[in-house]
Amino acid sequence: MIDAANLLYRIKECPHDDTLYLLEKISNGGGFFALNGNFLYMVPNTEACTSQNIKTEYLRLQTSTHISAFNVSTPSFGNGYYNFIELFIAEKDNCVENISAFVNLCVSYAVNSDEIDFISFFDSLVKIFQLPPEQQYKNLIGLYGELSVIKFFFENFREDLSLYWHTEGVNSKIDIVTPYISIEVKTTPSNLFVFKLKHSQLFDNTSKTYLAAVSISENNSGESLNELVEEMLNHTEYCNSFSFALNLEAEKRRISPREAESRRFQIKNIKLYSAKDICPFPVIPDIISDLSYKIDLSGFVSEDIQAVIKKERASN
Repeated sequence: MIDAANLLYRIKECPHDDTLYLLEKISNGGGFFALNGNFLYMVPNTEACTSQNIKTEYLRLQTSTHISAFNVSTPSFGNGYYNFIELFIAEKDNCVENISAFVNLCVSYAVNSDEIDFISFFDSLVKIFQLPPEQQYKNLIGLYGELSVIKFFFENFREDLSLYWHTEGVNSKIDIVTPYISIEVKTTPSNLFVFKLKHSQLFDNTSKTYLAAVSISENNSGESLNELVEEMLNHTEYCNSFSFALNLEAEKRRISPREAESRRFQIKNIKLYSAKDICPFPVIPDIISDLSYKIDLSGFVSEDIQAVIKKERASN
């Protein structure tokens, strides 16, 4: 993996003279560059994009711009037309965090560029970098639980749920929606097996809908969110799509970077419940809306996960 802190140091060391300085070459003909103290991801304009220049608070898109090379040792970036995205670096911001997120997404895009065009990729980055940098502790707990479920299903049942995680971004109604099953993940650090639910989220359509209830404990012998993320991203058999990388960076920016590194957790239980079996209110009066409540699942019998997978796949 590319070291973001080292990249920041090298960016600062490059002269501010309106010249592109190559930092790292990556796949798909792309590379990372320094330009006047900022950080660029640049690729040849193989998509024949027309010239566009779009600037946001953190990013700038420039397409179909002519680059003249003067260093013959880097023939991959010779004279020609290129597209680039520039990440602005300011001392007041968390530079290393921003660079790390930018690098991860650009590397994933380079590997999966057939999934999305360059301008759409820029639009995705804009959404990521407009999100607030800090969020509440509950977002950390929720993300740790969701990733743990994805890991659990792959390690135990060889099911790659990462392809179906947050299919509508951070506003997804259900966390995981596959062609044969939908799974909402709820996580608690409490000793009580109690979870807060939004009724319409889980019970509007209980067919093939399940609740994955995750119980965790926080202790120093556990695993940090950053360690879990690194393990999953380094795996070659799952969690390697562009959509997963994009959604992961969006979620990471909704939590505290300090807590993602320092707080450590252990999984106590991951249990699966059919929504139709745990619904406490089969009928909700029309005069009631946005109903939320806490439900104690300790008295319910959980499902055999492997049997559920087999049954729902067969009925799809």
